[in-house]
Amino acid sequence: MLRIEPRYATLLAILGAVLAIRLVGLALSNAELYFDEAQYWVWSQGPAFGYYTKPPLIAWLIAAGTSVCGDQPFCVRLPSPIVHFATSLLVHAVAMRLFDRRIAFWSAIIYATMPGASVSATLMSTDVPLLFFWTLGLLAITRHVERPSLADGLLLGVAVGFGLNAKYAMIYLPLCFVLYAIADREARRALLHPGTLAGLAVAAALIAPNVLWNAEHAFATFAHTRDNAAGVSRFPNFIGVLEFVGIQAAILGPVAFLAYGFALAAKAGGVDDRARLLLVYHSLPVFVLIALQAFVARANGNWAATAFPAAAILGTAAMFALDWRKGIRATIDIAAVTLVGATLSGTLVGVLTWGPLGNELGKMRGWSDLAAEVRRVADEQKIDTLVFTQRGLTASMIYELRDSGLTVKAWRPDPEFPRDHFELTRPWMATDPGPVLLIEMGDEPPPDEVVLRSVRVALVPTTVHIAKRSGWVASVYRTD
Repeated sequence: MLRIEPRYATLLAILGAVLAIRLVGLALSNAELYFDEAQYWVWSQGPAFGYYTKPPLIAWLIAAGTSVCGDQPFCVRLPSPIVHFATSLLVHAVAMRLFDRRIAFWSAIIYATMPGASVSATLMSTDVPLLFFWTLGLLAITRHVERPSLADGLLLGVAVGFGLNAKYAMIYLPLCFVLYAIADREARRALLHPGTLAGLAVAAALIAPNVLWNAEHAFATFAHTRDNAAGVSRFPNFIGVLEFVGIQAAILGPVAFLAYGFALAAKAGGVDDRARLLLVYHSLPVFVLIALQAFVARANGNWAATAFPAAAILGTAAMFALDWRKGIRATIDIAAVTLVGATLSGTLVGVLTWGPLGNELGKMRGWSDLAAEVRRVADEQKIDTLVFTQRGLTASMIYELRDSGLTVKAWRPDPEFPRDHFELTRPWMATDPGPVLLIEMGDEPPPDEVVLRSVRVALVPTTVHIAKRSGWVASVYRTD
C-alpha cells in the first residue's frame, strides 16, 4: 500500500485547495477570452507543428482542455491552474534535492501562490507550459550535477524539447546551464557527460518539426519573435529598467524578492553555497538579459518568467536562513489576498466598471456584444463573409462567431508578406471578389485599395480594449 509522508500529504492538501479555489473562480468568471487567448483557441482547431507567432504546444494544450468540456472560456483556461499545480510539485522536488523538507515545503507553496502565478492561473498563456518544462529541466540539471547519468541527461533533453515547443524562451535553460558549468566543476562534469549530449539530440528531435514548419513558412515565428524583442529603441531607458524590476518584485512578492536579492549578494549566510550557485545561475542571467532588453527598448514583465522557479526557491531559503519570520508571514498573507483577489476577479467583469481595476477588467468583456452587432448587420445586408483588419479583432470574432455559419477572414494588404497567422491562413485581398463586410476599429475609412468598392453601412458602438487606440466604435463597410 502506498504510504505518503505526512508533510508531503499536507503539501498536496494545500496545493489541492489552491487548485480547487482557482477552478471555482474560473467556473464563476464572467471574463470572455482576451484576444490572445482567442487566437490560441483558433490555433487549437487545427493542430499543427507551428503557428505564425508561437510554437504549437499552447494550441495542443487548449485542444486537450476543450476536448473534455467544450469551447467555453472555462474549458479553454482549464489546463492553466492544473499545470501550475504540477509545476509547484516540481518546485518542491527541486528544493528537496537542494535543501531540507521545510524549505521544499514552503518553496512549493510560495511558488504556487505568488501573485504572478495567481494572475497567470486565470488565463491561458504560453508561459504556463513553459514554466512546467523549465522546472522539469531544472530538476534534471539538479540531479545530473549530483550524479551525471544518461537518464537525467535524457530528461533534460525532453524538458528542453517540449519547452521550446511551448515558447522559445526555453533556450535560456541550456544557456544558463553552460554559464553554471563555467563557474562550477561538478556542473562542468555533468555538462560534458554523454547523457547531456544524448539529451541535446532528443531536444533537437522534439523541436525539429516546428523548425521544418517555419522553414516552409519563411521562418515566420522566428521573425516575429525577433521583431517583438527588437521593438523601438528607447536607449537609455532607465525608467523601463526600474519598472521591470518593480514588476518582478510584484510577481514573486516583495519580501521573497528582497530575500532573493540578499541571497544574490551572499548576505544570507545559512544558505548552502552550492545550492545558491545553482539557483543563481538559473535565474539571474534571465533577469539580467531581460533588464538589458528593457534598458535598450522595452520588456514585458512576463518575459523573465523562467527565472521564478529558481528565484522562489532561493528566496524561500534565504528567508529561513535570515530568520525572517514576519517576512514569511507577510509573504503568505500577500499571496493569500492575491490568490482570492485574482481568482475571483472574473466575477467582477461587467460589474465593476470604474477606476483602474474596472478598466483592466473591461478588457475581458465586450467581444460577444460586438460579434452580435456585426452578425446583425451581416443578416441585414444578407452577406455571409466578414473581413477584419486587426489580428486581435479577427481572433476574437472567429471565436465569438464560431457557431454563426459566417465566414471570417483577415484583410491582407500585401499579397507577398502576411503579417499574422490569419493573413497567412484565411486572407482576403483587394483583388478578391465581394460582397463582404469589412470591419475596422474606429471611425476610419476603408483601406485605399478597396475604398472605391466600399460603402459604410453601420457604425457600431463597442467597449473592446483593442478599440481604445482608435475610438470606441467599429466601422462596418459593405465591399462589393
